[in-house]
Amino acid sequence: MAALGSANPIYSKYINNFAGELFRVGGQRTPFTAAVGGMSGGGKVLQSTFWQFQTADTASVTSAPSVGTEGGQPTEWLGRDRVSYTAVTQIFQKGVKMSYTAMAASNHQNVFDVSANAFNISDGNAGNTAGDKLALFGGSPITDEFAEQMELALDKLAKEVEWFAINGVYNDGTAADFAGTNDRQMRGLLAHTGLTGGNSYDNQSGGVDQPLHWDTIANSLKVLYDAKAAMKQPVLLINPSQLLALNKELIAPTVSGVITPAILPRDRNVGGVDIDTVITPFGNIGLMVVDPDILPDNTCFIADLAFISPVFTNIPGKGTVFVRDVDQDDYARVAKAIYMEMGFDFGPPQNHLKITGVE
Repeated sequence: MAALGSANPIYSKYINNFAGELFRVGGQRTPFTAAVGGMSGGGKVLQSTFWQFQTADTASVTSAPSVGTEGGQPTEWLGRDRVSYTAVTQIFQKGVKMSYTAMAASNHQNVFDVSANAFNISDGNAGNTAGDKLALFGGSPITDEFAEQMELALDKLAKEVEWFAINGVYNDGTAADFAGTNDRQMRGLLAHTGLTGGNSYDNQSGGVDQPLHWDTIANSLKVLYDAKAAMKQPVLLINPSQLLALNKELIAPTVSGVITPAILPRDRNVGGVDIDTVITPFGNIGLMVVDPDILPDNTCFIADLAFISPVFTNIPGKGTVFVRDVDQDDYARVAKAIYMEMGFDFGPPQNHLKITGVE
């Protein structure tokens, strides 16, 4: 993490790729990004801002198929419907600027008042030390304020990646005006499940949202099964409230006094992230708790992580996730930014499912 936190100039030949830190920094607070990054070994790297993925209609056998004849023609001429979609990498850039004084005064000691109030030492935005009232023992436990602020910036960036991975609305950036309008934006899981072949299950009853039930999960997996989804490594993405409602139902005793199959706590590890497991007639499904500020209201997802991978645009001489120096002109401060262009390849939409109407 030296280059990430260093206040010294960054030279291209010393720049490291911080994709690994991006996937680790959020941990259980950004479980989707962490798990997908861990499973894919860092993701795909392109020398482009876009790529394409394809999906095809699902074949089914609804009646007795015809039998082939020796020496005869094909029993059927097949023309499967296929469709291609374009996906893009999105620009992420977070910066930290700090005055020389703020960097130097990490062990600043001043006269203080005994108080229960806490005061900021630095705001990470080239602000003053705000050190007129410090801890009782005088001095911050942080010995390198700039490195700490850069670490926190990477943590914020990881949370934003998680948000766009779920909620991003596709924009190819062709109408961008370099002023923050119509910039490239990745397609998130919410939009991806709405593409041709995507799946959805409505949890409402009589038009009213309902708590998430075990039956909902089982029926959603049946929808995936009927859609010919691969169902290799499905994981249920829910928020904490949905988790509590589901857990309450699964541990309730039946009339016979037998406990129904409960959530098995953190007995699986996916891409370095510990996740819970729910047992269903269609096999075990992982359970991943996502920040309620990130997961859309009244919605949860079943995503097959075996088909999802991060995608990065490689910047020549820099890499994929890197720190760059920001020109400070004649200001007495240091400024750096974490930069990357990233998206997610979700693969065929039929492998994933959106559950709506969840209370």
